Amino acid sequence: MFEALGLDATAIAVYRALLASPSLTHSLLAERTGLTAEALHAVLDTLEGKGLLRRSHEDPAGVRTESPQVAFERLLSQEEIKLHRAQEQLSTIRTGAAELVDEYQRSVTRRRGEVEHLVETDEIVARLVELGENVNASIDSVVTIAPTAHQLRESMRDEEQYFARGIKLRTVYPAAARHDELVIEYSRWLAERGGAAKTSLTVPNRILIYDGEVAVLMFDPEDYTRGAVVINTPGAIAALRTLFEVIWASGADLVPANEDELRPEESELLQLLAKGLKDEAIARQLGISIRTVRRMINILSSRMETSSRFALGAKAAQRGWL
Repeated sequence: MFEALGLDATAIAVYRALLASPSLTHSLLAERTGLTAEALHAVLDTLEGKGLLRRSHEDPAGVRTESPQVAFERLLSQEEIKLHRAQEQLSTIRTGAAELVDEYQRSVTRRRGEVEHLVETDEIVARLVELGENVNASIDSVVTIAPTAHQLRESMRDEEQYFARGIKLRTVYPAAARHDELVIEYSRWLAERGGAAKTSLTVPNRILIYDGEVAVLMFDPEDYTRGAVVINTPGAIAALRTLFEVIWASGADLVPANEDELRPEESELLQLLAKGLKDEAIARQLGISIRTVRRMINILSSRMETSSRFALGAKAAQRGWL
């Protein structure tokens, strides 16, 4: 409770023991608190330093307890002085930071209409962080490679902050992401918070569009080592916005609005099952592993409460899915 004042539980226990029995000798106090003589002396020094104990007028080697009201008022006043100084320092830092931000914004304004070519990874990340901090309404993105589990966790951490600020997020993934359960689960998480994700056969480049005004895309989609470019010219941005909307409109939802609906890959799976194909053949047709095929079958069977593939096909037909 009092750690912030430099007083741990042991120090408070010793102080309470002395409040209850002011005449305790050091040996009895050590026995009652379970401390060694050396440890007890260290605690007593701490209590004296904090003003909770004072040297006895009658016996300079002894100590007497100070009123907790007096001692804590003094300690809290000292902490309030420290806090006030820290607030003054913070205010000074904030003023200095605002001046630097103003200088930077003027610099950005001067270079508006130019293309920034960012090569170093740290440079790219710093620019993306800055754009994310300043976004006001929306972030639209096109992803060319399905993200890893680590990348998805990082995205969720960052995007929680965007959702808290009311930012609208839309992401397009390559068609292969339809078979990635991690991406699908992430898309559900995204949809629950008002975002949306789709897949498309056409993902020409890694693109991020902030507020429909600034875009970041890879300098060369075939060679990511060449860095990224930041564009803010109205003509280029208008073209990129239109490109995104075309891709978005033609994309397939990763998470159906109605969970009773089928995802595209689930529909393809049922069609192949209805043709009598084995798991190996279905995996080749869909470009996924046999394990993924069997997991998808198990998920569909659970959703439709069936215990066999024949029953699964029959229920799918009843629902008009075949």
